[in-house]
Amino acid sequence: MEGNTAAKKIVSNSVQKPDEEKRSVTLGSIVGVAILTILLLYLAGVRAFGFPIPLLDENVAIMSLVRLALFVPILFLGKEVYVRGFGRLLKFNPNLESLAAIAIGLATVTSFYSLVMVIISREDYADRIHFEACAVIILFMMAGEYLEEKMNKSRGSTADKLKELFPKNVTVVRNNVEYTVPLSDISEGDTILVKPGENFPCDGSVVSGRAGVDESLFTGEALPVEKTNGDAVFAGTVCRSGFITIRAESMGEDTNLGKMVVAARNAESAKSSDSKVYTHLQRNERVYALCAVGIAILTFFIWLMASKDFGKSLEALERMLLTSCPSAALFAVPFAVNAAVSRGEREGVVYKSPSALEKIEAVNTVVMDKTGVITVGKPFVTDVIPFGTDAVEVVMIAASLESHSTHPIASAVLDYAKKNDIDPTDCDVFESVEGFGVKGVIEEDSISVGRADAIFIGEFEGYVAICQPLTEQGKTIAAVTRNGSPIGAIAFQDKLKPTSKSGIERLAKLGIRTIMVTGDSEGTGKSVAEEVGVFDHAENVTPSQKADMIRKLRYGGRTVAMIGDSSNDALALAAADVAISMKDGSDVALEASEIILLKNDLRDASYAVRISSESKKTISSNFLFGIIFNAVTVPIMAFSPLFIQNSTIDAFICLACLAVSTVAILFNSVRIKKMDLTATKDES
Repeated sequence: MEGNTAAKKIVSNSVQKPDEEKRSVTLGSIVGVAILTILLLYLAGVRAFGFPIPLLDENVAIMSLVRLALFVPILFLGKEVYVRGFGRLLKFNPNLESLAAIAIGLATVTSFYSLVMVIISREDYADRIHFEACAVIILFMMAGEYLEEKMNKSRGSTADKLKELFPKNVTVVRNNVEYTVPLSDISEGDTILVKPGENFPCDGSVVSGRAGVDESLFTGEALPVEKTNGDAVFAGTVCRSGFITIRAESMGEDTNLGKMVVAARNAESAKSSDSKVYTHLQRNERVYALCAVGIAILTFFIWLMASKDFGKSLEALERMLLTSCPSAALFAVPFAVNAAVSRGEREGVVYKSPSALEKIEAVNTVVMDKTGVITVGKPFVTDVIPFGTDAVEVVMIAASLESHSTHPIASAVLDYAKKNDIDPTDCDVFESVEGFGVKGVIEEDSISVGRADAIFIGEFEGYVAICQPLTEQGKTIAAVTRNGSPIGAIAFQDKLKPTSKSGIERLAKLGIRTIMVTGDSEGTGKSVAEEVGVFDHAENVTPSQKADMIRKLRYGGRTVAMIGDSSNDALALAAADVAISMKDGSDVALEASEIILLKNDLRDASYAVRISSESKKTISSNFLFGIIFNAVTVPIMAFSPLFIQNSTIDAFICLACLAVSTVAILFNSVRIKKMDLTATKDES
């Protein structure tokens, strides 16, 4: 049978990702350049201070050729520095690499000319060879590039992770025979068998069987939904219990999950096209590079007019450019980002990329899911209502039966019994009944714990009114019976994390608007929203509606962060300016996120903002340090031809400038690790 085109497309097509530059600078190449540069500087230092070098010291031409032999590999290994630099220059978008490219290019050309002059017996030209200074610049430009590339970790693709929810193989029933076929081979009208633990491969309707289905992908709620004849099922949801046969109706990109994949892909593409990290710093680099080149050219003409000596003027130009290049701005971002990331991890915040570290500081609206973010994300026993007995006996009987079940409701009953020192008794017979609950025999009594709407019917319909107030609060009700008669009801509900309210308060103190969105009913969502004090809230919201809400906020001028923890938050996470997830979230949410809160604590979101703000200030001050330092040294180099005749000294001046300014920004960046966060920490 010919496979469905949409199914093939969703399986075979890879998600389009933003273009990523292949890493051009490796640690090995940096080590190689460093060794060669050290050898060059050693020869230069020995020569400058008059120490004899056998063979080399006796012949200036041989010494110059050895310097060339050491420099050529450096020029090759560091070619990306000046190739990219000239590329940016040709695009009229210069930066520090462009400045370095101009300086290295000019100095290399004049150095080769000087080398030729040395070879033809003009030994005085040996002092005009700038191989050492160029090597120092290339080395540190490569080091800065390597650090920046290393910190630029890309977050995973939300669309890719969502696609993994489609099963690779499917059990198809044809002529009463089961066949295992690839997902791409199913078509509309096929009869498909889904077993416990398997994901549904398509959208369809139940033909036969009964099963508990985890639809948290779309609803966010972990409690399985009972599915029977005629009920709709959706691709990507999970069959938790029972065998079920469905009729395939929509496949691949035509399914709800497929539409989520396409929407996530589009959202990621839109975000990547606007992704510019530290644009304010890029603008500063451009201004600095243009000013440095402009001042160097002005110095050249001043020298030329004053001295009428082209050689001296060119020497001044070269020294100005070479001294301008080793700027602290090379390390302004990497050092600050590293310190911020380190501090974040100490506080339980993981920034997966520098762009996340930058963008979170600008966030003024945080949209958050309810289940798993504000609440714990699993049911807890909130009320026990006995009918003609006491609450302890109701819990004891329910726990005795549920001890044989793995359902989330069973876990809640057992946790409640343990906390209240209620010991279950032995269960002689146990049976799980799809669409109802569990049944068994305890001390010759027939016991059941099941859905209230399946038990409180007929003569027991009056119990519905007793449980009505709890139902209106959004609580799930389970009925307990003995020998066919109700003896009690147990109410379940998710509960708030103890830190959620203070976490929202901290965000509010930072001037950030908080909005809670949930797929829950209005009653449940409203009560949670009022208790934690969010600015606004919305209930009965589907995954696509969450994403639409975030897009509308962004179109309205808001910078939005989304905090989620489950697969149904994937579209919203992809649509937000910054995606944040809890550590215990689903694989899809973790893959989609740019920031992870390791402690699953909403309070840490405020730390993420404060650390980001401090890092941005530190980066700006780092860049300023570099400018101020060069503002002092560059004018000195403008007059250097008057008192410095040996170009070897230029290399050491470049090295000294870089060392001092680098140490300055290193100590400035380390301050982030020691910044005081107590202003937002509660005594808890």
